[in-house]
Amino acid sequence: MNILICEDDPVIAMDLAWTLEELGHVVMGTVASAVQCLTRCTITRPDLVTVDLTLTDGRTGLGLVDTLAQLGIPSIIVSGEARLVPQPTRARAVVEKPFNERLVAWALATVDAGPKDTTSADQG
Repeated sequence: MNILICEDDPVIAMDLAWTLEELGHVVMGTVASAVQCLTRCTITRPDLVTVDLTLTDGRTGLGLVDTLAQLGIPSIIVSGEARLVPQPTRARAVVEKPFNERLVAWALATVDAGPKDTTSADQG
């Protein structure tokens, strides 16, 4: 899968990119704001976008997830505040930070499985 990362923390973005690549996916790049994300999505349409809840341009990841869904681009939320994500959400999965490879793999499997109203990863 070709994946775009929307994450405002460069260290977390790098860790997530490494994890996604270890799982066999192509990271198309990282962006830190909703505007950057939507611009990049119009240039090169990713198969998936990972979205943090807090973005550098002051917009929330939840609004970005809704916009991406309207464009037909699936997303997963990767956030330290995952418990604050209202249910249902248009994201295919929600993963709590700090994440591990197993949780990221689970989230990616939900995307491969097709559209869902809401999904949440168990921590453990």
